[in-house]
Amino acid sequence: MRRPLSVLLLAAVVSLWGCASAPQLPEVRLNQLDRTLAAGSVGISPRPVLKVGLATMMSPRESLLRYGPLLDYLNSKLERHVEVVLASSQTEMLELLRTGGVQLGLVGSLAYVQGADGFGLKALAVPEYQGEPTHRSLILVRRYSGLEEFAHLKGHTFAYTDPVSATGWLYPQTLVLELNEAVERFFDRALFTGTDDKAIQALDHGLVDGAAVNSVIYDMAVAEDPDLARRLRAIGSSEPLGSPPVVVSPTVGSELVAQLETVFLQMGEDEEGRAVLQSLGLDRFVAPDPAWYEPIRLMLEAVEASK
Repeated sequence: MRRPLSVLLLAAVVSLWGCASAPQLPEVRLNQLDRTLAAGSVGISPRPVLKVGLATMMSPRESLLRYGPLLDYLNSKLERHVEVVLASSQTEMLELLRTGGVQLGLVGSLAYVQGADGFGLKALAVPEYQGEPTHRSLILVRRYSGLEEFAHLKGHTFAYTDPVSATGWLYPQTLVLELNEAVERFFDRALFTGTDDKAIQALDHGLVDGAAVNSVIYDMAVAEDPDLARRLRAIGSSEPLGSPPVVVSPTVGSELVAQLETVFLQMGEDEEGRAVLQSLGLDRFVAPDPAWYEPIRLMLEAVEASK
């Protein structure tokens, strides 16, 4: 029996990430994992490649578990060989998108804003979660820590996620500035966990006293472990921010861009697409509105002006 592509993809990527000595980014070619995707006979040209970059707010394993069905769907709808590139950071993914190292990417909201302003990165579609195309940054503490507001975190330990994250870095930086405090001296110690799930774990395990995370990722973590909501609580929340979009490199031609837009925006119109959306916990993908990302630009300007 033919194995699902997402299973094959996950197994290969997890093994690649387990090899710490590998200097290059992990890359998986679906047509090498499943021979049924190769050219059917001699004389038939192989299908073109679509390189998809993942730099999500979850660990590599969780990212592949979550996005495997979507990758399968793209492979089917576009009739292209999907190659997955896992970047270790948002910064690394932006460079891949800028140079055409990947054509399609899943990036954070701040990374999108920086890429759009810096080199013309284009948002194709935005995920809608529980009826909203936005998310928030949550400031989390342990429930019985005695910390009641963000100012109480002064002199404590804190977990950021990624230095190119609106929810996991930019928002807490603006909160420090609003207190007229120096960002570099506000916390006793601050660290970057790389992903939201690791920031939540660091807080839950007592490694830090506070953390800033994406509200959608936190909701998913609570859905998997309802007791988490009894162990942690939010003492701060940002205004709604545009959700992390699906983006396309400026090196991609207009024909492929149009095909990709159609696939994402019409995903809910067929049974397979609805199954993908359900697996992602999403309502649908919608066309982006620049206004959703303006609060991120304003926060970024405030932080940069303070330096």
